[in-house]
Amino acid sequence: MSEIWIQEEQLNAEFDEMVGHYVQLEGPIDSVYFISETMESVDDRDEQRDFLLAFLIKQDRYPLYLTFLCDDMMAEEFEKEFNELGIEYSYELLEEKQAYYTFFKRVTYHPRCFTLPIKDARTLSLALEHTFYLANMNEFYSLSYSQNLNFELKRVKEWGRWKNVSIPIFKTEEDTTFITIFYDGAGFFLYSNEDRYSSIQEVCSTFPEDSKVVQINDRLLDI
Repeated sequence: MSEIWIQEEQLNAEFDEMVGHYVQLEGPIDSVYFISETMESVDDRDEQRDFLLAFLIKQDRYPLYLTFLCDDMMAEEFEKEFNELGIEYSYELLEEKQAYYTFFKRVTYHPRCFTLPIKDARTLSLALEHTFYLANMNEFYSLSYSQNLNFELKRVKEWGRWKNVSIPIFKTEEDTTFITIFYDGAGFFLYSNEDRYSSIQEVCSTFPEDSKVVQINDRLLDI
């Protein structure tokens, strides 16, 4: 049984830093929650992935758009896997330039942005099984019930140096609901403008039946 901690978040500078990847919202968002397996399980990334999968399957809503970034070498492997598994996908090259080193030279490349339009629970399960490790590695990884995500190249300052970075921008329309993954894959953030996720109680009512809420915000529940 999954034991779940849910916390309502406030949009501020501290939250932006916690979310990472310079995520930006284009428009208002009514509710944001952090949801995770309890801290005792936080080092088991498979449990975090499995709860996310169970949560999404319980919602029973499709299509669901999975988006992630990766380098060009990994992209070739993903294309091969998706073709073998029969998973529909598309990708685009972002403007940003990154680099890696071989024994002989420095190689520059444009990160690839993959989008998988998921239309059923089987495809969702396969997609998470084969890609969620990227979230564990802190690569950008998100799921959305609408095609509301784009990337813009912007200059940011990291470790005292300016660099060009692909910034994920979510357009928050009236019925927007989407998910980004917390650091090291240890839980996820649920953003929504929908009534079904308008309160912690409403969100908890959508959890899988074999899960138990053990903490709400800073309050431990008697179990």
